[in-house]
Amino acid sequence: MTSKYDAYWAGQLAPIRAAIELAASGEPAVVQLPGLRNAGERQSWHGAVEVRGHAAMPASMAHARSLGNTVAASGLCAPWPRSTFRFTIAAAGGTLTVSAASGHDPQPATPAAKWPARAPGNGPGARGASALEPAAGMPLAGGHHDGRPDDGAADRFYLALGELAAILRGPRHLRDCQAADGWPPQGVYFFFEPGELRADGTDRVIRVGTHALTATSRATLWSRLRQHRGHLSGSHPGGGNHRASVFRRHVGAALIRRGNLPTGLLDSWLDRHGPAPGRAAQEAQIEQAVSHHIQAMPFLWLAVPDRTDRGYIERNSIALTSRLGQGLDPPSGTWLGRHADRTEIRTSGLWNVDHVHHRCDTGFLDLLDKLIRRQH
Repeated sequence: MTSKYDAYWAGQLAPIRAAIELAASGEPAVVQLPGLRNAGERQSWHGAVEVRGHAAMPASMAHARSLGNTVAASGLCAPWPRSTFRFTIAAAGGTLTVSAASGHDPQPATPAAKWPARAPGNGPGARGASALEPAAGMPLAGGHHDGRPDDGAADRFYLALGELAAILRGPRHLRDCQAADGWPPQGVYFFFEPGELRADGTDRVIRVGTHALTATSRATLWSRLRQHRGHLSGSHPGGGNHRASVFRRHVGAALIRRGNLPTGLLDSWLDRHGPAPGRAAQEAQIEQAVSHHIQAMPFLWLAVPDRTDRGYIERNSIALTSRLGQGLDPPSGTWLGRHADRTEIRTSGLWNVDHVHHRCDTGFLDLLDKLIRRQH
């Protein structure tokens, strides 16, 4: 059965081919989709489909189903018969992310979580393009018997983040952020990562963080985000200081390990006192790569004035999303964190180490909802 989207996807096979080749090497790739929004009328373009060889898995959205069928029929994935390629269309319809996982059977697509429609808002989110948007269908909550919360707790958490995304007019990228953007003084932030999805096709949280959890700390939300972002200009544009940002430290170590770079470089990178003799230039190159990786991650932020509340939301958000705690969503086979130096990161699916083993007090969701309502 033909689709009105078939002709569009057929015209995009050349850049999709290049993205598949890159994804097959272990790097998620992004394809620009000029004109997709002219092919139909949709409230959200979010959709995902998996292809293995010449077979496309079922997809709930017509445009994603057409994409899967077109790619499968073209044979572009056939050179990698043991790899399952996942194609994820951003909600705004402007980009397609292609990732690959090897050596497992593809799973049938499930309906994506229903997130609230976007709403007008103020503040830093006004300039952001959302990759975190409503999709179709709401998964049913199910019970578990391994001491974890059922799907309802995770669904409620992600529904709350969807409401926050709507208020902020979508997540931002640190590459687009400046101090003058009107950040709240204190808050909690939630990072996502291209290609990292829940089973329902929606974006998976990959890091939760906050700041100023002691009475003497003067750190602000923006100062912490700026440390993670790195330098946009100055004498070392694109660089950063991973010794001031544990997030950068973890990402850099994973890049070094994935690239099979010299062990001495990893030892130098993990030395909190400074680079080893002769390693400063190499570390500077890793800082550049870390900035590029983190700045491409969409993130949301929530104003949380009280430091006790900040700690409560951070640790329970981590516990609810960590595979070592009570999280249900595994990382993709190509997630960079699988190469992390810390076992906690590799096995939790998060760029976090603290709180990943904790049990979740789901009462924090009431506070989360309350604080999100205050963002209006």
